[in-house]
Amino acid sequence: MKNDELDFSEYSECEGILENFKQDVDNCFEKKCEYNTDFDFGFIITRHVNSDKTNKYWNRNVKLLRTFYPNKLIVVIDDNSNTEFLRQFHNYKNLIVVQSEYPGRGELLPYIYYERNKWFERAVIIHDSVFFHKRINFEKFNNFPAISMWHFHSRYNDCHLDNSLRIAESLNFSDIVKINLHKKNWVGCFGVQSYIKHNFLKLIMNKYNINNLTNVVTCREDRCSLERIFAVIFYLELKLTRSIMGDMTALDIWNRNFDEYITRPPRSPVVKVFTGR
Repeated sequence: MKNDELDFSEYSECEGILENFKQDVDNCFEKKCEYNTDFDFGFIITRHVNSDKTNKYWNRNVKLLRTFYPNKLIVVIDDNSNTEFLRQFHNYKNLIVVQSEYPGRGELLPYIYYERNKWFERAVIIHDSVFFHKRINFEKFNNFPAISMWHFHSRYNDCHLDNSLRIAESLNFSDIVKINLHKKNWVGCFGVQSYIKHNFLKLIMNKYNINNLTNVVTCREDRCSLERIFAVIFYLELKLTRSIMGDMTALDIWNRNFDEYITRPPRSPVVKVFTGR
């Protein structure tokens, strides 16, 4: 089989893959870093800079990733940053910057561009406002087609349900997606951040026509709905009800801004700060 072909059989028995998930996650944190120079996985960061402060986000993000993953490729997808504030603090190695042609699509962009560009076999997709303080051994997740970085419970869906249903109309199998948006058996994909295999991404992009969402996801509320839609797709395909880092709303990093993070850093190995851009 060629590398770019889809192997549907690989995902036929995904239900139950997360039975021993807690133990697997615990084994994925290492005190000793063992680096791999192969591009088996890499990082994709969504960036939007609109001030001096927000320019610090992606710089800190990349600097910390370089500390724990010095040889991994990092791809930054820039979503309409203000060049007046955009500045690179260091000469980062193995860094690719892609200027998006779809302004305002935010969290959707990494999936659009990764599907088109197989930079690595697996991608860790995060925001520019995410900071690693410990190495996660993502190699341990090689058998996972996809899994969210953080999750939230579907009971938080009600305030975005109508908009999520509107956006889902643009997808293939929209009726199935909309039916499941009404249910409470899935967990939200917080920030649409995930660890995902390229061939699994191609599968869902083609099956659900996710590229078409570039026409309907245009603002922050739409991107909140995207968290629900990706969660439903992950559930339909993989029965996903967990994440790597856990329930975001139950963690001590919930709703912290950058200033709070700098003055009182949480103990979490990976931190997400909230900025409301």
